[in-house]
Amino acid sequence: MPKRQAKVGESNCTPNSGTIATSQTMSATTIKYAVLLILTIQNASVPLIMRFARTSEADPYCVPLLVIIQEIMKLFASILLLTSEVGIMNVAGTIHTEVLGKPMSTLRLAIPAGLFFLQNNCMQLANSYLPAAVFQVTYQGKTFIVAILSVLMLGRRLERFKWLGIAGLALGVSLVQVSKSSDSKTEAVAAQEHTDAYSTMLLGLAYVLTAASCSGFANVYFEKMVKTTENASNGSKAPSLWVRNIQLASFTIMLGIPVLNLSKSFDVNNPWRGFNWSVWGVAINNAWGGLLVAVIVKYGDNILKGFSNAISTVLATIISIPIFGFQTGYPFAVGVILVIWSTMVYGRMIQFKGDWWNTVPFTPQMATGEESSLELNDVEKPKK
Repeated sequence: MPKRQAKVGESNCTPNSGTIATSQTMSATTIKYAVLLILTIQNASVPLIMRFARTSEADPYCVPLLVIIQEIMKLFASILLLTSEVGIMNVAGTIHTEVLGKPMSTLRLAIPAGLFFLQNNCMQLANSYLPAAVFQVTYQGKTFIVAILSVLMLGRRLERFKWLGIAGLALGVSLVQVSKSSDSKTEAVAAQEHTDAYSTMLLGLAYVLTAASCSGFANVYFEKMVKTTENASNGSKAPSLWVRNIQLASFTIMLGIPVLNLSKSFDVNNPWRGFNWSVWGVAINNAWGGLLVAVIVKYGDNILKGFSNAISTVLATIISIPIFGFQTGYPFAVGVILVIWSTMVYGRMIQFKGDWWNTVPFTPQMATGEESSLELNDVEKPKK
């Protein structure tokens, strides 16, 4: 019998194809929003847990030791995840080939690893002197640093709307600093340091700006290294994200051990001094937060990360009020709004119509860089 001709508008798909497509779309959307939720909670909890741990009444813990511990956690987790990716029989060979078999490429990761170690130490010290909400807003200044270093080191050219976002971000962070915000721990920390609250705020600001600078430089350096490696390898497959994490964590541990031995806060007779539940919470939160990068690379994008930063900033501020008695004024509120708005402008969540905003204002005498969203620990997705 001749096959029945499909009528106009009648689908040629099988009855279940639409259901499968809808199910896959819903699954991808569900994962995307789950990533947004998890990333937001993790971002907001970082300054809150650190502030609680650094200002608790327990004996002060050794910061370099904590950073090494969280890197050991990340190292073992990365090995397990690499095992699930390549199989238990191939994991040793993969590590040997990608890490030991490429010594020059591996050694170049010592620079971002060292910056990562310094960044983590400065972040925790900053939370000793700054309220959690002030730290969270100020640390968003790393976007400003990444943008400027991208222009200087990668030759990237930024459109006018991005320069507007950078300017707004700088102004917003400045307003937060002059707001004279404080919490219930501010005076206690100042008394412990035998100084005034203003001096402790300045010290905290120095630490958080150092942390943001380390993060920004490490991101740009890592991106430049990845681009150079890819050009030299003639399009060969980039190493696994878990291999990169293993390399970075290993270097961070090796660089941190000498610092630990020189640290005055490290007690050889009692190395776990001050390690209460909140301190272990900092280690676990920071370790698994670094591993979230893999999920973000696969399911996330700049808009997702931008929304997460904006929401986590608001959450950290709101939660700081009942937990730490955070007090502030209009300059802080305006600064927070400006930082969130600038982040959304820079990440293209807020778009401007017309060619003027979306074109480069000038052409610097340097090589043109391609737009990229690579961050520390990121690798490019394999080409289809």
